[in-house]
Amino acid sequence: MKDQPGASEPLLMIAIVSSSTQGDHAGLLESLASAGLLNQPGIRVCIALAGEQAMGSPDDNLSLFRVSSNTPFFEQYATIIQQTESRYIALLDASCPPTEGWLPAVRQMMRNQAPVFYGPVNSGWPGKDSRNIGYLIEYAQFRQPLDPALPEYPGNNIAFRRELLREVPLVGPGFQKTFFLRQVRDKLGITPAACNDMAVTYRKQFSWSYYLRRRYHHGRLYGASHAKILGYRRLLYAAGIVILPLLRYSRILRASSRAPALSGNVVRFSVPILASECAWSMGECAGYIAGAPDDGVFLD
Repeated sequence: MKDQPGASEPLLMIAIVSSSTQGDHAGLLESLASAGLLNQPGIRVCIALAGEQAMGSPDDNLSLFRVSSNTPFFEQYATIIQQTESRYIALLDASCPPTEGWLPAVRQMMRNQAPVFYGPVNSGWPGKDSRNIGYLIEYAQFRQPLDPALPEYPGNNIAFRRELLREVPLVGPGFQKTFFLRQVRDKLGITPAACNDMAVTYRKQFSWSYYLRRRYHHGRLYGASHAKILGYRRLLYAAGIVILPLLRYSRILRASSRAPALSGNVVRFSVPILASECAWSMGECAGYIAGAPDDGVFLD
């Protein structure tokens, strides 16, 4: 194991991916500059530009990777990982930029030689803003401060030693980061460490029709990924679609319970949240029976 990166190898490579629906990255460079990520020694920032997305002239430590507009997130991550070198890899989402304290926290975790770690996800939208619906559904459990006993991790704010990919070789046509973290934990016995100062800010926004399709596809991928493990029991799980939306809603409500303001918003947006979880449940059922979705454009 190397203690220092090679002369031409950065200590940290930060892969930032996005959906073509997010538009141009006019504010991303500003966010990265505010967080102190640009022109840092030993740091290489790699950004995937989907479709016709545009960005100004890159800084010295910033590289741009052009991908097609329908390239799924996990393929964008794989493309960047396979074409770069570094001792550590960090994975971010262009619509969830890092905060000012993100890089110092990551540097400290690397100095501590943490093999894999993750940080919180805070909402960047006002409390009653409907754009918080996606945050409440997917990220409320990762609000700062993190619960160290949480058995799941935010896929849009993780970092790990590149050498772990030799033990868990999941980089191929795509890289499904949450599956990777589970296998690192289950196969290697390495529990990802929580780092509370390594925060990112949720600024995602979708059209409602796109978000429902996205939830369906995520649910279908989840169902397909568990079908082999469950065997014939997957049919029983598929039948559970009748009660699954309510179970998922109660889980979201529990996840928000640490913050009264979040709990109030879950109740306020109950109808769209339940609609979203119905879409997920239909996808999960389809995944148990028919396998993974053919189109990965909705997967991030």
